[in-house]
Amino acid sequence: MTEEEISLVLNTFMYIDYKEADDGMTMNEILEELSRHPDCQEGGIHFGEYTVLTQAARNPEIGSLVIDNQSCLMGYDSGTAACTFGSEETGTLYVVYRGTGDGEWPDNGLGMTAESTRQQERALDYFEDAVERGGISKERRVIVTGHSKGGNKAQFVTMSTKYDDLVDACYNIDGQGFSESAIAGWKEEYGRDGYEERRRRITGIFGENDYVNVLGNSIVPEDQVYYVKTPVQVKNFAGYHDVKYMFASLEQDPRTGEYVTVFGGTKNDYVPGRGDLGSYAAALSCFLMQMPPEQRDGCAATLMQLMELGGGRKTGLNGEKLTLSDIGDFISAGIPAIYRSVFLTGQGRDMLAAAFHQKTFSQDMKGHMILMTDYSLMAGQVQALSQMASQVRKRMREVRETADRLPRFVKNNWILCRSLKGEAQRLEREAESLEELSGLLEEIVKLYMERDVKVSQLW
Repeated sequence: MTEEEISLVLNTFMYIDYKEADDGMTMNEILEELSRHPDCQEGGIHFGEYTVLTQAARNPEIGSLVIDNQSCLMGYDSGTAACTFGSEETGTLYVVYRGTGDGEWPDNGLGMTAESTRQQERALDYFEDAVERGGISKERRVIVTGHSKGGNKAQFVTMSTKYDDLVDACYNIDGQGFSESAIAGWKEEYGRDGYEERRRRITGIFGENDYVNVLGNSIVPEDQVYYVKTPVQVKNFAGYHDVKYMFASLEQDPRTGEYVTVFGGTKNDYVPGRGDLGSYAAALSCFLMQMPPEQRDGCAATLMQLMELGGGRKTGLNGEKLTLSDIGDFISAGIPAIYRSVFLTGQGRDMLAAAFHQKTFSQDMKGHMILMTDYSLMAGQVQALSQMASQVRKRMREVRETADRLPRFVKNNWILCRSLKGEAQRLEREAESLEELSGLLEEIVKLYMERDVKVSQLW
């Protein structure tokens, strides 16, 4: 399995929020305990996550991973939900942050305007504690990852830690971006080259219709953003920001004709870009980010506090409360921005049309496949195709020369001459196709080589 796929599986595990595991247990041992938990049985609230995990863990790369450094055992608050998973076989260590916990929604809003937030800083403290506690060295490959707010924290850690030489890669799954002041602070501290070097380690893996990763200012390099097919029914709005739906498929029940969601252990295909809902969310985010910071802060605080109220909390984890000023900003600026983004943009109109006429926002087109290959072998194929094209052209010339050398009385044979000319034209088209294929393959080889050069320059 790729690091991206393993990261997605581990982020799915974090939402089970299982605090009874002991450090040192393998994923298979944890899943054995969870099999008896009512939440993970059919009909339970985490049956979908459990299904993804049990199927993925059939691969020993998942099943043998060992949990350690659980934040709940290290004295961290409930919002800082994190742990590490290590592979004894490869030595790779995954540092995983769960998404928004109880009381963390207001902190999400603060991240839209503040240089850093308390929960981001606690995530950084956790990472550096885990490094020092575990004696993590450069010999290990360290992957930092998280979903939603966890993805935001993973990025913050990658950009801010004093142990930056230990972070080999960051996989941000549906995590939001940052404020202008946060980005300006990193550029000032590290310089342009240092800032670019850190952010080049971040890869964004987003649901095609996710509506959270578009918030704030993204620091993920554009050529390192991938969108995953997430087949979710329109009525299940929350599902488009749920990591387990990256492992889902919609299958028709032959008895009822209705579509049901089935979870597997393999990540869905990549798709070319955002779907209708994801595109609309990006347009709305643009409206919000164009507001003055003080107005944006009030709008974000109101939206996030509403999310918190949905979970039964009136204040944030760190005592954040909604003010009359925040509500005023939302009424005067937030509601008009939502109206304009829905009715006055193409993305908003497309989203509404899809919502009324489709069962899902998911794209029907088949997604891209991400290939890893030995480009030295491909380079050899370029040469072989080029040689083949040369041989075909040689044969074409021989046919034409043969036609030219025919005696005059034979040239008067219309059928024979036409056959020779037709064969020469067919050979010419075949040679052109081989040359085109050789050129295309050569361009692909160059792209792989350029990518490898960029990666090597980072390290």
